[in-house]
Amino acid sequence: MKRQLLKLARPVLSPANHMVISRYYKADRPLNDVSEQRVLLLAPHVDDETIGAGGTLMKHAAGGAETHVAFLTDGSGSQSKGAADELVAARKKEARKVKELLNLTSIDFFDEKDGQLTSDKRTRAWIKAKIETVQPEVIYAPVFVDCHADHIATAQLVRDTLEEMERENITIRLYEINTLLPKEEVNCIVDISPYVSRKKEAIDVFQSQAIDFDGFQRLEKLKRHLVAGSVQAVETFLELTPAELRSRFDQVQGKYTYSEHFKQVNKEVTLLYAMYKNLTFKRKVYEESRK
Repeated sequence: MKRQLLKLARPVLSPANHMVISRYYKADRPLNDVSEQRVLLLAPHVDDETIGAGGTLMKHAAGGAETHVAFLTDGSGSQSKGAADELVAARKKEARKVKELLNLTSIDFFDEKDGQLTSDKRTRAWIKAKIETVQPEVIYAPVFVDCHADHIATAQLVRDTLEEMERENITIRLYEINTLLPKEEVNCIVDISPYVSRKKEAIDVFQSQAIDFDGFQRLEKLKRHLVAGSVQAVETFLELTPAELRSRFDQVQGKYTYSEHFKQVNKEVTLLYAMYKNLTFKRKVYEESRK
């Protein structure tokens, strides 16, 4: 019933959403270059890599980079129908299709139970081995303020593993999935215009998922208003050094239950509500992380 009502309201809500969100992002910022040649992206779940950084991964690959994606959970707890083991198999099959679409060098699966990802010794050892093999110049991971615990755990795993390895010479770019960065926190903007159709093709692979993806796809187009000039779509990140990630993560770790405050931005018709829900609180958390 709720889904049907939203569908009926879409012709009115969507244009209004687009107008307000475009104004929110209106700025005159420069685009950023992503020239690193060895890239590692940590994805809590299959599809996070495409939603958050699919265009950027393709841009890296087009520049001759090695692009490696490590999936940390088995995806068995995602919103879908069917038995858990069937869902896990389906998501891995989808990941392999997306590997070809995004022109990834490699994918790998850690297979932690969905919803149970933590920064424990076993998981850090696996990520450490991955870092030692890939020798990445840049690591992509989810933002540390997010309504999904696995996403926060992934950011913590990057924080903890790099600290244990005493690696300070790696760039970290935190990408958005469920929970957006406040626009003030965005400090890396990547033009993905040549890759929009290919990214949509990759998103369409995720048929095992019962959620909508149109909100994510609309956002990359609306966020183009952040930059001067004519671009079709962008992906946005918070770029940090390992030391900055440690400091900012530690300032707010464990203080808040973000799932109580934020709504996913996956659905276009509710995008404005999801963006602005507790935005003041979100800004406060990020401000606190800077102290």
